[in-house]
Amino acid sequence: MSVPETKPKMLLVDDDPMIIELLELRLITQGYEVKTAMDGQAAYEALKNFSPDIIVCDVVMPRLDGLSLCRRLRSENNLVPFLFLTAKGQPKEKVEVLSAGADDYLVKPFDPHELGARILSILRRKETGNT
Repeated sequence: MSVPETKPKMLLVDDDPMIIELLELRLITQGYEVKTAMDGQAAYEALKNFSPDIIVCDVVMPRLDGLSLCRRLRSENNLVPFLFLTAKGQPKEKVEVLSAGADDYLVKPFDPHELGARILSILRRKETGNT
């Protein structure tokens, strides 16, 4: 997978420190600038000083869950692409995630290569204005 020449900025949000650590290392190695947050509220606060090209976010988290974060940002006309990581793989949950404003989702456990491909796909659409 080829990351664009300029370092894309990503906000990675998950309450599992192991997932954060593994994904952050992998994504930095792939050429991303990564900022992390352990819950939706911390992510919302981070957005005051960080403008990511994409947010990769867990759904179920303490304080402010991923869906509420996405809905809040969409209500503020923030259209940053969202890719959700979710343990919920039933059609009803998928529809809920997409209806909240997500651009894509990936069910846990996931293949890191598939995550990388989905991120690149979203970033390509963003570059061409087809989000």
